[in-house]
Amino acid sequence: MATLALRSVRKAFGQEEVVKGIDLEAADGEFLVFVGPSGCGKSTLLRLIAGLEDPTDGDVEIGGARVNDLAPSERGIAMVFQSYALYPHMTVFDNMAFGLKLSGTDRSSLTARVQDAARILRIDHLLGRRPRELSGGQRQRVAIGRAIVREPAVFLFDEPLSNLDAALRVDMRLELARLHERLGATMVYVTHDQVEAMTLADRIAVINAGRLEQAGRPLDLYRSPANRFVAGFIGSPRMNFVGASISSVNDGHAAAAMAAGSTVNLPIAQAVTLGSPATLGIRPEHLTLGDEGDLLFAGQVRMVERLGAASLVHLTLSSGEDLVVQQAGDTRVRAGDQATAACRIGDCHLFNADGQRISDRDPA
Repeated sequence: MATLALRSVRKAFGQEEVVKGIDLEAADGEFLVFVGPSGCGKSTLLRLIAGLEDPTDGDVEIGGARVNDLAPSERGIAMVFQSYALYPHMTVFDNMAFGLKLSGTDRSSLTARVQDAARILRIDHLLGRRPRELSGGQRQRVAIGRAIVREPAVFLFDEPLSNLDAALRVDMRLELARLHERLGATMVYVTHDQVEAMTLADRIAVINAGRLEQAGRPLDLYRSPANRFVAGFIGSPRMNFVGASISSVNDGHAAAAMAAGSTVNLPIAQAVTLGSPATLGIRPEHLTLGDEGDLLFAGQVRMVERLGAASLVHLTLSSGEDLVVQQAGDTRVRAGDQATAACRIGDCHLFNADGQRISDRDPA
């Protein structure tokens, strides 16, 4: 196993810089997830770690050693791609063993490592089959098994579940979590799915437009996002945002008056200018229908998404802004109803005009 460190890593393709000075570390045995929208640079960052791309500037370190000048095969990494990339004419056993054969591993050791990996992934009964005889989930297990047999210092996963259907993705997330627990290996995982990130990661690194927006434990990012981008990306359904302006500043608190009509007073962690624009953030699960709360929002129900255990009630406020309220699945409100949503002040976030969180709310 090994640590991983990125030291001011940059990557440009011509004049376009796609990775913009990222500093990040993964501890030995940590499951680190890169998450962000398509095109944000997270897969490029993974390829820089793997040695499939060279950094324009900065250093990549694995196990404390700089690896910029090492070929991918010399870095002690194994990578699992979005596509399974299995040889169709080979059996599962031969696909998993192929890299070991190329490296000259003796037959007895090769067989033992393939069989051990197959048992871990519960595909030992499939070793004689070819890829066309496997389901999508089984093929992905073979691709992961091919990485396991190499016994790498660091595992790299580039959106490995994207080609699977929703139910199978849930199953494979559980498999990957069990695999990490069993191997205790350092793993770096790329996804655009924040649910995958939240459920798998020891720590999440949120990437946006080539920059690291925030890194931390999943619940820390959920409870105390550094900025509006992280607040909107982490959490499902996404956080509600309501426009406001700073109406007063006094004794470490700021009052934000909203176009929707309410005013909220919050402790702040940094200076804010009187009259400056701001944004109030409230998660749908922290809102309830009714008037029992510190802060009230009145509006008309535009739509109700009935998801079974929960329903998402979409309100349009007098300001024209939309608010999503998560309720129990049996809520009786309907489109066209007038309704009021309430929340606690302690569940609110306040962001300045630059999108940085200014409300003082530390992780629990």
